[in-house]
Amino acid sequence: MSAFRSNAAGADGSLMHPEFMAFAIDEASVAALRSFAERQGFPAATVQMGGPDMFTQMLEQGSPPKLAIVDIDGQENPAAAASRLSSLCGADCKLVALGSANDVSLYRRMLSAGMIDYIVKPLNSEMLGQVYATALRGGAAKGEAKEAKIVVMIGVRGGTGTSTIAVNTGWLLAHELKFQCALLDLDLQFGTSALALDLEPGRGLRDVVTSPQRVDSLMVASSIVAASEQFSVLSAEEAIDETVLVDGTAITALMREMKGNFDFIIVDLPRQMLATQKRLLAAAHEIILVTELSLAGIRDTLRIKNALQTTGTTAGLMLVASRVSAVNPGQVDQTAFEKGAQIKIDFTIPDDPKAVALAANTGKALGAAAPTATVTKALMGFAKKLCGHGSEEAPAAKKGFWEKLTGDSPKADKNKKEIRGSRKPAKDKP
Repeated sequence: MSAFRSNAAGADGSLMHPEFMAFAIDEASVAALRSFAERQGFPAATVQMGGPDMFTQMLEQGSPPKLAIVDIDGQENPAAAASRLSSLCGADCKLVALGSANDVSLYRRMLSAGMIDYIVKPLNSEMLGQVYATALRGGAAKGEAKEAKIVVMIGVRGGTGTSTIAVNTGWLLAHELKFQCALLDLDLQFGTSALALDLEPGRGLRDVVTSPQRVDSLMVASSIVAASEQFSVLSAEEAIDETVLVDGTAITALMREMKGNFDFIIVDLPRQMLATQKRLLAAAHEIILVTELSLAGIRDTLRIKNALQTTGTTAGLMLVASRVSAVNPGQVDQTAFEKGAQIKIDFTIPDDPKAVALAANTGKALGAAAPTATVTKALMGFAKKLCGHGSEEAPAAKKGFWEKLTGDSPKADKNKKEIRGSRKPAKDKP
């Protein structure tokens, strides 16, 4: 770390520290920032009482630091202030906005303006430590959000357990491998993702998938249900006597809004929607076909595999054989299946009705209800394969999506609509 003179001057004689500066307009934030700065070995003068205007004045006298935290409260146009600071500081300075508003739209505007993060008051040492660690790792490029890996799961036949695999793979990626993961269930009338996790489905997904011109970050955030800080679910239970047309353009817009906030987006795609979701398939990183070992499974795996070739997708294609056991080996063996379908089986998920029933009856994922079950271990191996893990070691835990946006855990407020509670089945319209 660079030497620092007693008057908090940088090497060029200015009052700007070359490594870290923070600007806040309220005493509580200044106190929290100074406490953090001192623990990192920075003098108290690296934290100033003031906002973007003070930071701008100091920039006129010296070079920007590697990391700056700037309070945007009280700004008439926070996004414009953030954009101005970003242009003044250049690409080598990582900027973090600080404010009081728990607003996902504001968060997105800050990222677009060049900030690497937006943190919500009140501040705490853990929050500041995570921000500082992100900056040391390089942070995101200015205006560039991280890209989620889009994994589309398709059951080649009904009843293959695709939704069970999607829900539990997402849960394991989030809770065991510590990724930010979202699950999108596109069966708007008969989807079971929320039911499997004892969640009340969100109420906005239908509007999202039918109105591409209206899709924005706020609309998406209001439709997501937080199963935990790491795992989010988008699902619905629409009336079965109505036709719901899922617009492919809306799904593209939805992916665009989501992919900057998650590491993985698991999409449970009903096979009858293949013709209308070619843009989603083209954008996917992995496409997973789930089948049973049957003659019908061979036929439909081959048909869907051939259909995917016309979408222009560059995604990796994996075939999963589901519900296979010594008691229920399937109509055909694996060799005959692979020869008929003209594709190798990449993964086999064993049949474990006892563990699956326990998870369903308790409204929990398999990883929580039956962590040592054979099917859970197989799904864990599958999840590791998706994220490229070659070892048992999981990556470092990341800040929760909801905590990142709002400053608290989704479990902290029992009145939030995202909180898990008593699951009541949705009623169909008469």
